Amino acid sequence: MQRAISVFCAVVLTALSLLPPAAVAQGGAVDPDHGVVAVARELRGLGSVKRALVIGAHPDDEDTALLTVLERGLGADAAYLSLSRGEGGQNLIGPELGIGLGILRTEELMAARRLDGADQFFTRAYDFGYSKSADETFRYWPRDSLLADVVYIVRRFRPQVIVSIFSGTRRDGHGQHQVAGIIAREAFYAAGDPQRFPEQLDAGLEPWAPQKLYRSTRFDTASATLTVETGALDLLYGRSYHQIAMAGRSQHRSQDMGRIEALGPRRTTMELVESRSDVMKTDESSLFEGIDTTLIGMLPAIRDRTTRALLAELLTGYEAHLRDARAALGRSTPSDLVAHLGLALATLREAIEVTSAPGGESGFLRFALAVDEAKLETAIAEGAGVIVEAFADDDLVVPGQQLSVEVQVWNGGGRPVDIESISLATPAGWGVEPLDAGTAQVGAASLARLRFRLTVPDSAKPTRPYFLRTPVDGGVYVWPFASEERGRARSAPVVEAEVDVSIAGQIIGRKAEVVFRFADQARGEVRRPLYVVPALGVSVVPGVAILPLGRAEGLSFRVALRSEAVPGMDGRLYMEAPDGWSVEPAAAQFQVGAPGSTATYDFRVSPPDDVAAGAHVLTAVALTADGRRYTSGYSIIDYEHVRRNVLFHESEARIEALDVAVDTGLRVAYVPGAGDAVAEAIASLDVAVEVLNEDAIAAGDLSAYDVIVLGIRAYETNDALVASNGRYLEWVREGGTLIVQYQQYRYFRGAFAPYPLEARRPHDRVTDETAPVTVLAPDHALFTRPNVIGSDDFSGWVQERGLYFASVWDERYQPLLEMADPGEDAKRGGVLVARLGDGVYVYTGLSLFRQLPAGVPGAYRLLANLLSLH
Repeated sequence: MQRAISVFCAVVLTALSLLPPAAVAQGGAVDPDHGVVAVARELRGLGSVKRALVIGAHPDDEDTALLTVLERGLGADAAYLSLSRGEGGQNLIGPELGIGLGILRTEELMAARRLDGADQFFTRAYDFGYSKSADETFRYWPRDSLLADVVYIVRRFRPQVIVSIFSGTRRDGHGQHQVAGIIAREAFYAAGDPQRFPEQLDAGLEPWAPQKLYRSTRFDTASATLTVETGALDLLYGRSYHQIAMAGRSQHRSQDMGRIEALGPRRTTMELVESRSDVMKTDESSLFEGIDTTLIGMLPAIRDRTTRALLAELLTGYEAHLRDARAALGRSTPSDLVAHLGLALATLREAIEVTSAPGGESGFLRFALAVDEAKLETAIAEGAGVIVEAFADDDLVVPGQQLSVEVQVWNGGGRPVDIESISLATPAGWGVEPLDAGTAQVGAASLARLRFRLTVPDSAKPTRPYFLRTPVDGGVYVWPFASEERGRARSAPVVEAEVDVSIAGQIIGRKAEVVFRFADQARGEVRRPLYVVPALGVSVVPGVAILPLGRAEGLSFRVALRSEAVPGMDGRLYMEAPDGWSVEPAAAQFQVGAPGSTATYDFRVSPPDDVAAGAHVLTAVALTADGRRYTSGYSIIDYEHVRRNVLFHESEARIEALDVAVDTGLRVAYVPGAGDAVAEAIASLDVAVEVLNEDAIAAGDLSAYDVIVLGIRAYETNDALVASNGRYLEWVREGGTLIVQYQQYRYFRGAFAPYPLEARRPHDRVTDETAPVTVLAPDHALFTRPNVIGSDDFSGWVQERGLYFASVWDERYQPLLEMADPGEDAKRGGVLVARLGDGVYVYTGLSLFRQLPAGVPGAYRLLANLLSLH
């Protein structure tokens, strides 16, 4: 296989100077999906059928190198099915957790797929956090529903080969990993059974029985039956598949997955688990060994002899045209190449018509031909230098707004191109008005433009991803089952340009998402997708606040308004509070200007004297002069390496009234880690807290503080802290209290603690948020002052108790809590306290970073006692 690819690449090299300059992506880098590279890539796979589906549990579980070899090397059709979007993890680069993190990790997967070329799918599963068993995972992810989702993707994508990343046994570790392995194997059998999930067949799918099931042996190489070379250099891309894959892995920035793009041989190994083909494990030399991947090989399924003979003739001719196209690539003019591709497409379309006629029924052959048709259309357009793009004059649009869109058709080739049609696909109810008569032809090396005016209806809903249009139900998203978006990574674009052009005697369809673009003086061209948002966004900060019972003062809230309306908006802003609560001011007159303008307003909320412990909800309401009421806002998830997203929320704040006290007069410093909101939680206790910047961490006067709290994973993310760790320990010796929240292995390896600490691999953790907690030293100050901590303080925790507990520690540390997941040995390394000189050193793996933003009362009481240790 590798020699064939190398020869093919050598043929392509001279083509770079022959084809039009269409292979330059935004930002100036060579784009593997355009120009000669795109043509060559499509030609690698045309005329054969190789389809593989990789199944894992989370973003970052996939075998990226295998996907790259399949897509970029073999020209196969590969996809990764992640059961979840990774909502239960942590975020190294920003504040997003939960659903927001799921959106970010989805986009990181899409950024990786952009490099390796594979497709991306998901199930309804919501990542509820680390799990230690398949049984626990199935309590959150209903087994039959999860299997139905995987079977749906298998029947839709129709892979001959499934590769399960996990074994489905306890050796997979994470319970969600185990479930991914179990479900992959069950789906291998269920997808081909017409008695399983017949509603999918009623919706138009067909049973599909994959030929082979593999299991990745990345952690068990001794059982491998197949080795795939992933480190080979591909001359077409100028990089090895491993290098491309590692560039893809590095897109998972929220998960600290940055990788070296190393040179040299690399391998992926797998074990053949099940096979419907005749191949034996010892006979394998490739993933598709024993599978007939030719189009002609599907003809025996055609019952009618005459039809079968006609299809054989057409497919033989099709293969001949593809051979001519491959020979022309790099050896003749672009027009000759395109002519051969055009003949191939014409022949292919004849074959498609035959399979659609009576006697030609063959679902998979028709499916395979349609896949080739789409690839050929891409190859012809790229070979001819025809590029379609579409640009709007705004990205955040509101109901009632008019939007200008320009569709551009660039003919970068040497021959005129006829335009058959140009249209815009919009949501139902949008008005579309062409502003130009258009053109029937685009001359060689010319650019055609056609403008449209869009009108967003007053009834337009905000652009929510399809999986968020209904609230999450326990551990699963609620999907619109009749939608083609089901299982996809994203919703369909809000507006899409659809252009039909005539090239080489064939109608070629091209689509382009309508985007907004602008020039950033530092970054260059920036493109953003369209979103429908409220004309006035209303957000409340903080979204969760605590109210110590008996507190004399009220709570402060800031309401932020963002206008996207022209020319702006004005009206009355107020907060709806529970009975007996008072709000000052009672209302504020607001005015916000042109689109993008913001304004903030402060309110003071005071409870009644007899306020009860528990949750109390406030709602900020903006009432405009024309009588419209706005009670929702949105946040923007925007990082340079991924597509921009908008996440909507209600304009509500929850006040958690609780009995909590903290020592007065404390001066606290916070050293940031990997994006948590603990500093804000400390401030909500009426404690003066200063978040230290890099200079202050490295050289600031630590004597100004009584307590210093280190953010989660601070020793990973904060080099200034690593470099100056010694002075923090010296500060403790002089009487300070240092609270170290959970850290990963760099902390334990680096001996940053004053006395030896160790953590197991994998680390000790307690994932059951309801696991019983035993206080080991009831008289210790952590449990007696200023709050008396009891069992109720460990009720209502979310997702987990904690992680990265110490497993071995010096005798000078005192363990204070004991807890364990069901069926496991007790773990005591969750809170360790040691005297160091005149001060106190604390290491805690308790997941306060999750509990505090969720408003868990016991977590605040425990935090207050930690801050008050001395």
